[in-house]
This record gives sequence, C-alpha cells and structure tokens, in this order.
Amino acid sequence: MRKHETRRWLAGLAVVGACVVASAAPAPAAPASPDASPDVAAVAGFTTSANDVTLAPGGPGKTVVLRLVGEKLQDSYVITVDVSAIDAFAEVRGPLEPFCTRAGTVLTCKAFQEDAPDLVSLSIHPRAGAQVGREGRIRFTATTTGSGTSTAASTVLVGEAVDLVAGPAVKVTGGPGATVPVGLSVGNQGRETARGAVLLVSAMYGLTPSQRYRNCRYGSKGGLSNWTPNLFVCTFDDEIAPGRVFRVGGGFGVAVPRDVSAPNTQTGTATWFTPQDWADQQPRYTLDQQGTGEVLRLEQVGTRLPVGASRAPQTDVKPADNETPVELTVTGNQRADLAADEVRITAKVGETVPVTIGYTNRGPASSSNGGRDFYTIVKMTVPKGVTAVKAPRNCLDADIQDEEGGRPGARAYLCYQYDVIRKGGKVALPFSFRIDRAGTLTGRTELLYGPTTTTDLDPRNDTAKILVNAGSGGQGADDGTLPITGSPTVLVAGVGGSLLLAGVGSYLVARRRRSRFVA
Repeated sequence: MRKHETRRWLAGLAVVGACVVASAAPAPAAPASPDASPDVAAVAGFTTSANDVTLAPGGPGKTVVLRLVGEKLQDSYVITVDVSAIDAFAEVRGPLEPFCTRAGTVLTCKAFQEDAPDLVSLSIHPRAGAQVGREGRIRFTATTTGSGTSTAASTVLVGEAVDLVAGPAVKVTGGPGATVPVGLSVGNQGRETARGAVLLVSAMYGLTPSQRYRNCRYGSKGGLSNWTPNLFVCTFDDEIAPGRVFRVGGGFGVAVPRDVSAPNTQTGTATWFTPQDWADQQPRYTLDQQGTGEVLRLEQVGTRLPVGASRAPQTDVKPADNETPVELTVTGNQRADLAADEVRITAKVGETVPVTIGYTNRGPASSSNGGRDFYTIVKMTVPKGVTAVKAPRNCLDADIQDEEGGRPGARAYLCYQYDVIRKGGKVALPFSFRIDRAGTLTGRTELLYGPTTTTDLDPRNDTAKILVNAGSGGQGADDGTLPITGSPTVLVAGVGGSLLLAGVGSYLVARRRRSRFVA
C-alpha cells in the first residue's frame, strides 16, 4: 500500500474515531432487544426512532435524538417536533436557526446532514418546580420529498434523583484458559435510597464471563462500536441506602479463552444504572440470550441502613462516575497465522460473476481480539480489465477519503471486519466482477495489520493472486502492482496505529456488516 494513500484514508476515518470497546453512552447502535423496543413507527419505506429520557427535579439535562433506522435517506426532509405534552415541566433546547425554527410548542427543522443517522437532536431540561411522576411525549414527524413520512415519539419522565457511584478501576492478570476473579462494586453517595441497580458489562474477547447467570442477559450489539464480543447486563433488586456499598459476589469473574492471542491487553467497562435509566438505554442494545445458571447477587459491605418507602422511578444525577474500567493482562505467547485466499475466475467478456475475497485463520490463536492483537485490513486490488460492479458496505474505495462503503468501480478496496476469527474460520467478502477484457487478468489480495507492532506468524502467505481466465491464452493484463513476493507493508509503519484503532474501527463497525463469517 502506498504510504500517502493510507494516511489520507486513516485521517478521514479518525475524525469519527471512538474506542472500539463499547461504552454505556447513548448511541444508535443496534436493533431493539426482544424484551424492550424503542418507540418506532415506519411509514412509506423508512423508519425513525427516538429515545426516552428520565429527568430529575433540579438535575441535569438529557438528550433526545431522532434517528434514522437503516439505510440513509436519498432525498431532503423536514422534521416537525411537537413538545406541547412536556412543555409544563420540561424545557426543550434544540438546534438554532437556520436549521430549526420554533412557533409556540412546535419546532420545524430542515436537513443539514442528509447522510447522518441522527436527524435532529434536542436537549431536554427539567423546569423549576418539576414534580416527580410528571410524564409526556415529544412527537416527531419526518417528511421527505420522495420517501414518504415517518413518525416517532420520545417519552420524557420526571423521576426521583439518586446518585450511584462505581467502584475503582480493576486490573487483573491471567493466561489463556485461566479463570480470573473480577471485583466490581457500586455505592450510593446520594440522599435517597436506590431501589435496585443494573450492571452493564462491555468487553473485549479475552474478558469472557466465566458463568452465565440467571438474572443476566447476553448479546453482542450495542454502544458506540455497535458490536463487542462480550456484552451483558445483570439486574439486581437490592436497595442501596445512602452511604452504603455493595460488591458483586458469587465468584464473579472472567474465563480467558484458550485461543486468545498473547501477550495481550484486553479491556472493558462495567457501568451501573438505575432500573429506570436502563429502561431508557435498553433499546440501543441487542441482548437476546438469557442466562440459565445461578443468580448473581450483590453482597453488602458494612451495615444495612433503613430504606426509604418511595416507589417513584429513579434517575442518576451524576452518571459520569458510574463506570469502572477493567483491564486484563494476558500472559503467554500465542499468535495467529492469517493467510490470504487465492481466487480463480473463469468468465466470458461482458459477463458479471460473484467473487469472494478474503482470508483464512490457520491458528493457533484467534484474531481480531483487540488490545495488542492486530486488526486486519484486507486490501483488494481489482485486476485491470475488470470492473467491481458490487462491493460490500465494509469496503472503502482505497483512493477516496471519507467515502461511503460499497462504492462500485474502484481501482482497489480497503476492507475491515470486526468479528473474532478463530482457527479454521474465514472472512469472505462478497464482490461482483464484470469482465471487460479478454486474456489472463491479474489482481491481488493482501493483508495489512495494525495498530501495534504485533505481526502475523507467517507473512509469506499474506498476499494472494486474483486470477481471471488464467491459462486462457492471449496477453495478460498488468495490474500495476509490485510482484506478489515477500512480506506486505506493515500498516502501522509511519501512519499511526492509534488512528487505525480509533478511526477505522469505529467508522466501519458502525456500518451494517456485509462480510460473511464461515465457521
């Protein structure tokens, strides 16, 4: 890969960079979980969704976002926002002119980022004197020039103020196959008793839960990155009085997978919510597996204080201190050998054929674990005399900065996959090629790595040919690349590994996966 080409691509992607590990911050990441769904309505071909929020009297404002679900709109749109049902107890602060105008309790907003999933964002603040229990709905209507109309609503609720606080950062060590205890805790530094708590854990592959508890649900989608190997949420009914601290008991910990790459560093986050705040967040996550083991319990540290009698919904007024970072140092020495797959195509001039580009993990370790493990970019150079008429959405035109994925007709593509690939697994990227020229045509697939200096076990198989009509006779077409011998350029050299992790990962993870994992 030419160095200037890589720099331009990574620089554009880094603008939208965020940690590949999922966060508990609100994000549009995932379809609704089966046991809760956002307020969504679809009309005439497109769907919008708006999140719910719970405010506390005198507490901070929160954000309501109307989002587009699915593919981007191809035409302009106008959004009307009716806030009359909450105007008595909540103040709505939205985008300023020229994007939005206001007439009484109705805002009218016009498109200014047609390709963004967030159509409009509103800041909602409790009014002075807002009473616990007040509730109303913000109603959205999105009207387009060609796609029809979609409606959605957001429920705004006033709840009782509490202040949960997470325990300190956790650092643990273990090798592949080890079971490691993880000490998590939550306290109440507010004035009101917290009635129940919800724990959300989002972590890399190495931090796999050692048990699946009956009061926990498990999945892989949600948060800023849209996908993380270990994502689960556990609910607790315990009442946490002011000044009290509870720890997660029952031998809670992680089982380090035997095939995790090592040495490595695996990270995650553990975030605490009130039950009501989690109900507002839950539609952004897919947690479709119920645990069947024993019940995970909280164990109180110290003496129990009398609990309050209130049963009003509760919301945390200082959520910034609700997160515990978790870091696992994986000991040992275990890496993966990824091998680019050769492709051979036989087709007539003018014919369009499906083509699968990718690689195979020959083990022994799995790949794309995160941390110090490398992430794999597939660079596919299209043979001269061939046109890529169809490309996956997680493949970008290698020559165009900040371009939408899946663009046909590129000279070369850079593709990212974010599944953990175990030994024997394949990454298969579906393209369609149109053959425009007779004779033997040659392109290539090469694997490029980042963000650290960790390398593939056998760099000699990191490139493979794409051969069209090999042996058919006639003058072969030069693909304009160097001969496929030796080691490929290591992606981290001179381009900044952190940009790959933050930029490439978050940009492509946020898009619909089109690569196919073959077990």
